[in-house]
Amino acid sequence: MAREVEVRSMRRMMIAFGMTLLSAGGVAAQQGSPPIQDPRAAFAATDKNKDGEIDHAEFQQRITEVFYFADKDKDGLVVQGELKVYDEEDLFEDADKNGDGKLSLKEFVAARFEKFEEADTDESGTLSIEEVVAEFER
Repeated sequence: MAREVEVRSMRRMMIAFGMTLLSAGGVAAQQGSPPIQDPRAAFAATDKNKDGEIDHAEFQQRITEVFYFADKDKDGLVVQGELKVYDEEDLFEDADKNGDGKLSLKEFVAARFEKFEEADTDESGTLSIEEVVAEFER
């Protein structure tokens, strides 16, 4: 059961990579583009410097974009219902450290970085396309 929850959490993280795919000028995010379901496209969107790896800075930038994209009422908090692509119960259970039913940017980013570390199977401090695809396909 714990492995099943872990796998669902990893899939949510990989969906989050692409949730705010920004086209030129940010048009896609403004129009509310659907999340990217393809891990390769999500990887490409997150790998800003195109070096074939997602480092912590690139990951944090993407996850911050995801947070602000999800914060529909722009109150600086994400609540259940604003993250419709996620299995929200697991997300909030894992990430809502103070138990207030809301995720701050700090809580959201911290929870996603836990998943980054789990996906980094070679412990290089970066995610390769192979690591992202392998986790997405589990």
